[in-house]
Amino acid sequence: MNQLRIIPSLLLAGLTLALAGCKVEPVDPIDEPGAATQYFLGIESPTASDAVDVLTLGSDSLTAGEISPVGNGFEQPAWMTFVQGVDQIFATGYTSAPEFTSYELEDGVLTQGSSFFTDLTVYALDVVDEASMVLMGSTRSGLSEKKIYRVNTNSMSIEETVTVDFGNEPADSLMSFPTDLRVRDGYLFVSYYLIHASGDFSTPGSNEAKVAVFTYPGLEFQKIIVDDRAPNLGRYYTLNTLEMDEQGDIYAFAPSSLACGYAPVPANNSSVLRIKAGETEFDASYHIDFEALSGGYKINDLYYVADGKAVVRVLKEDENDAAYLWATYAPTSENPLLETGILDLYNETFTLLPEVPKSGGGWNGATLVEDSKLYLGISNSTYAGIYVIDVAAGTATEGATVDGNYTKGILSLTPAD
Repeated sequence: MNQLRIIPSLLLAGLTLALAGCKVEPVDPIDEPGAATQYFLGIESPTASDAVDVLTLGSDSLTAGEISPVGNGFEQPAWMTFVQGVDQIFATGYTSAPEFTSYELEDGVLTQGSSFFTDLTVYALDVVDEASMVLMGSTRSGLSEKKIYRVNTNSMSIEETVTVDFGNEPADSLMSFPTDLRVRDGYLFVSYYLIHASGDFSTPGSNEAKVAVFTYPGLEFQKIIVDDRAPNLGRYYTLNTLEMDEQGDIYAFAPSSLACGYAPVPANNSSVLRIKAGETEFDASYHIDFEALSGGYKINDLYYVADGKAVVRVLKEDENDAAYLWATYAPTSENPLLETGILDLYNETFTLLPEVPKSGGGWNGATLVEDSKLYLGISNSTYAGIYVIDVAAGTATEGATVDGNYTKGILSLTPAD
């Protein structure tokens, strides 16, 4: 999250994705999202020249103190991704064997559970409910088929594997590469972007938004929906391209950004589209031209929080300067690009939060949503910590600081009654 030949070696060092834990001073439980909830952070160890990560034993606070991975939990291999489940945490290898391992609370203590393997590396997923998850595996070059894995998370086993072929454009040597999955209304929505089949991750055909639609749980291909008002949706290893609100409406963002890996940059601006609940087409009445709305910013990440409001990490760039290519993928950047703001998806307004420091990126953002607040990992070459963004109040405050290179995941589990 290396194999990307076009990413500089500095960015490859930030490819590790994992979780780590916390040693934090207690705070008034009224200030916390839930007194019984335990929190887990993914932190690249500050002393690990070989990029070792740690999944810690848990903390009761994210809003104060210093969080450290040192001597505090499950050591992980390098380059891991951690995923929030309903009552589990899932850890998966990125460049090593594609193994998924569960962690859960037993008698209030985080415990390693069972695991399974996929035969392709997974680049998109959705936790459907407390008992099921769906994954999509893909190669990184060529026009070969992809695979959808339907997983039972209680037994940590693959119940069904379906080989699928969609979205490739052989005449132009373009392969479809998944950026996110979302199950809703008996359908599986798959956002993807088009990259050159050579595997160089160039994007010569990316000026339309495209989503493949399958039945779920049947996993039968239905169609590809296209919207020419926006470019391709998501970016490499996004995991948050398709965000759903309380009504079941899906919102999808398009970066249209060199710094997010689009080369060449699409003609269409960075945008937000919608697929309304009960529908399997883009909503023709809804389109946010985010660059026009924000005065030139582009979306790197969009995290839905509550009541129509999302937190967005945004950037400005010079599309003609090759130095910007993949620039948002350096979590400890000396020249961080990412600013933070609140996007009101219903009223189509954007507010920048200047109190949040500029941040480097990451392969997927470290976030946790609870009680209309987003806990957001922020990092650059001189700082690593968590900011708490209250979308109702429109405020951002600094939470715990991090004794590590950067936060890779913010997760929570609540003990059973």
